[in-house]
Amino acid sequence: MYTLIVNGSPRPNGDTAALIRAFCGELPGEWEILNVRDGKTAPCLDCRRCHTREGCALRDGMDEFWPRLQRAGLLVFASPVYYGQPSGQLLSWATRLQYAFVSAHIRRDPDFSLGKRMGAVLLAAGGGTKDPEPALRTMRMLLQECGAEYAGFAAAMQTDRLPAREDAAALDGARRLARELAARLEGEQLPGGI
Repeated sequence: MYTLIVNGSPRPNGDTAALIRAFCGELPGEWEILNVRDGKTAPCLDCRRCHTREGCALRDGMDEFWPRLQRAGLLVFASPVYYGQPSGQLLSWATRLQYAFVSAHIRRDPDFSLGKRMGAVLLAAGGGTKDPEPALRTMRMLLQECGAEYAGFAAAMQTDRLPAREDAAALDGARRLARELAARLEGEQLPGGI
């Protein structure tokens, strides 16, 4: 099984990273983390080139994402929650998923397919965030654009009071989610399936 994790956190050793480490510790097979903070991918320019032609006008880090996505049996979006939503870095990166939408629904390219996979979400929220649902709604929509069936989430809440790396319940939730997803993928006909 190959798992692709898209990390939307700007902090390499923050709360989101702690959840990712716990999650990956229980994953069978190969996994890879794509850090959107690396700046390799520009946001969509809305140039609309993809409305009439195959391919994006921008040649950057997104060129590496699409083949990895096609290979993935499991796609995970991980992010801190800011004002009820995933990080700006992740949302800026996600504008490039517009290419998939345009290919499927505007250009109606019969050869365009990202395949099917399972999807999950890891969230870290502090401050006044008590409800992960607004961020989850956004993440589920992004997963759907990537051909991923939403299968669950794990979260560390109120990380301003208890950092995720010290939150045993949140870390256990991330580990349990990884085990459950691995069990569900076992035997399924998905890319990189066990």
